[in-house]
Amino acid sequence: MDYIKFDTITSTNDFLKSYAETHKISNFFYVIADVQTDGRGQHTNIWQSECCKNILISIFLQPDIDLAQQTRLNQIVAVSIVKVLQKFNIPEVQIKLPNDILAEGKKIAGILIENKIMGQKWLQSIIGIGLNVNQTDFVNLPKAVSMKQITGIDYNRDKIVKMLIQQLKICYQEPLEKIQKEFNNLLINNI
Repeated sequence: MDYIKFDTITSTNDFLKSYAETHKISNFFYVIADVQTDGRGQHTNIWQSECCKNILISIFLQPDIDLAQQTRLNQIVAVSIVKVLQKFNIPEVQIKLPNDILAEGKKIAGILIENKIMGQKWLQSIIGIGLNVNQTDFVNLPKAVSMKQITGIDYNRDKIVKMLIQQLKICYQEPLEKIQKEFNNLLINNI
């Protein structure tokens, strides 16, 4: 089994962190949910999502990256999300530091990576991604947007998840210098 799917969960990141402590799982194992009751973003921000409309996923990874290169994992994830969105012809996709993906200047995805480190050993990362897919109403979030709002198309979320996992695997194997260059080219206000 490569993943666990929930109808409702408090937080995919929290569940996967706990699950990884008691189960042997491999890289790119993921937990996905239709609804998170306690989903969160960077710091104390809450990630809001309508039931069955978006992608709420957490992915397990034991990084084979030097601990001093922690920021590279964020770059790999951000570039992967952008590449998937570009495959669906989502225009004007950019990366906004520290963890946002924008389309047409509005937030379409967010990243929350939680690392477990002991001494100088990077034990694991839980990569949380929220991607706005089919939601069309964002209450009190005027700077949020979804794929459907941009294109008018209703998307198959399972297909996008498969593409996202595949793209993460590809980008993870790419030379870090190549990913860093792509990341820098996608940064908003890149000079």
